[in-house]
Formats: sequence, structure tokens, C-alpha cells
Amino acid sequence: MLKRVATVLCGVVLVGGSVGMIPRARAADVPYVSGGVGADSREELQAKESEYNLKIVVAAISGDYLADVKIVIEAARNERVLDATMEGPILLAKLAPGTYTVRATSDAQTQTKAVTISPQGMRQVDFRWPRAVK
Repeated sequence: MLKRVATVLCGVVLVGGSVGMIPRARAADVPYVSGGVGADSREELQAKESEYNLKIVVAAISGDYLADVKIVIEAARNERVLDATMEGPILLAKLAPGTYTVRATSDAQTQTKAVTISPQGMRQVDFRWPRAVK
């Protein structure tokens, strides 16, 4: 009986973690989390914002949120510090202070923005595409 309860709980944790937000991950020592599909997942990410200093939000100009957007963040000298595909419209990352180039690609359309991360506070970068992307 105890083994069955553990198996069920493990399944619930796995399903719950994949519904709207991926667990914390690291890329080149950059902690990040992505998700935001659904109100509950957005609230969960909002509660974690204080742990990160960069927030990326992706949407169509119509306001529809997007997912599956490829994000590449590069530091000085084109050093890639993060290369990820967003699991929802929000990505939170913790970067060292400095200036970065953020590239977001959706449906073969890439947008590029520069962002400066200060030692304190949160920076937000929004990307909007002119139409809903498949």
C-alpha cells in the first residue's frame, strides 16, 4: 500500500510540474525557469520573481501569449550564457550584472534587444510579434 501511495504521489508531482512551468534549470551556470501557461502557473512564476533579475515575456501584438519561443542570451564578446526554448510566455533568469543581447525567435522571425542587468532589481524585456504564431 505504501509503495502504491508513493507511486501515485510521484506521478502527481511529475504531472504537476509539467502542466504550466518547467522546474528550475541551468544553462552555462545561469539559473532559469520558464512557463506561465494558465493563471496558476503565472501566479507561481510571479511568486518566484524575487529570485531572478531578468523577466522575458513573449506574445503576439494581439495580446495572445506565446510558447515554444527560442531564447538566446549572449554576454560581451558573443559569449552565449543561455540557450533555451520557452515552455510558456514567461522566462525568468538570474544573470550576473552586465549588458546582454537577448534574441527571441518564433516562427523563423527573430527579434533582438539589449538589456543591462544591475546588481539589484528586476529588468523586463517584452517581445511582440505582429501576428499570432502557430
